[in-house]
Amino acid sequence: MRVQSEPKYHDHVRLLSMAFLTFVAAALTACETSPYRTAVVETRTPPSKPAPAPSSSQATVLRFSVAAIESPRDTYASYTRLFDRVGRLLDRTVQFEQRRTYREVNELLISGELDAALLCTGGYLDLQKRAPRAVEIVAVPVVAGGESYESVIVVSAASDIKDIGGLQGRRFAFTDELSFSGRLYPVRLLRDRGFDPDHFFGGITYTGSHDRSIHAVASGLVDGAAVHGGVLAELEARDPTLEQRLRVIHRSPPLGAMPVVVSTRLPPEARARLREVLLGLDRDPEAAATLKLLRFDRFAEPSPGLYASAARMLDGR
Repeated sequence: MRVQSEPKYHDHVRLLSMAFLTFVAAALTACETSPYRTAVVETRTPPSKPAPAPSSSQATVLRFSVAAIESPRDTYASYTRLFDRVGRLLDRTVQFEQRRTYREVNELLISGELDAALLCTGGYLDLQKRAPRAVEIVAVPVVAGGESYESVIVVSAASDIKDIGGLQGRRFAFTDELSFSGRLYPVRLLRDRGFDPDHFFGGITYTGSHDRSIHAVASGLVDGAAVHGGVLAELEARDPTLEQRLRVIHRSPPLGAMPVVVSTRLPPEARARLREVLLGLDRDPEAAATLKLLRFDRFAEPSPGLYASAARMLDGR
């Protein structure tokens, strides 16, 4: 976290900021039962060891992870039924591997300790830069008829903040360092507006998921947050009072939906079979019911150039 201050007040401001972040972490996790309850300020992932060659029993297990756009408890509850059905259609056991940060998931994909994952857009672009041949996309979720979503910046409805410039010196929540909607897009937006993202906010915290960031704004723990528009819409549908308590001050252009990737360490026939199963889930009655719970219409082949605009934003073009 970086806090703007005059040098003679540096120690005082730093102590206040540390106290604030401790308060945020406690408040955000008061009602969580997940093992990942602490708001993440900084995470350093140790280098992963190369995965050992799979045994005959491991060959029947598909190790799958999902980017935690919602808190781990909600992510686990939402996807266990889907993974159970996918496993039965594949005639394999799907082992759900949750991780706290997007970078941890990427490290496991690179090392071969994960077989497949539903990644966030920023996580996928990071993986493409660091290990472009480690994975291939097999499908993307279609939500409300489209393969895209928005990054939205939210503030309290009672605040006087009208645009991102009004957040200068205020408290702000990011979700994850690799989240496109929850960090990378707003950082790009600030640079395009002539601001220095490293010295813009009065204090920042990483909440670990979009729902936590939304609740942090609604509770007054932070002044603003950048979040996945789909998660905001879902939370507002569950709790209509959020619409009265929050206000969107910025929406991004459409961004490519979160891709399902599979490790290229898997045999080509295994990758092809997983693609086939995912693309046919909406035609399977049991799986179709579960897709509705996840707010997915179906899985589809990604459109050409789906992630080109996001990649250009990261490159500053």
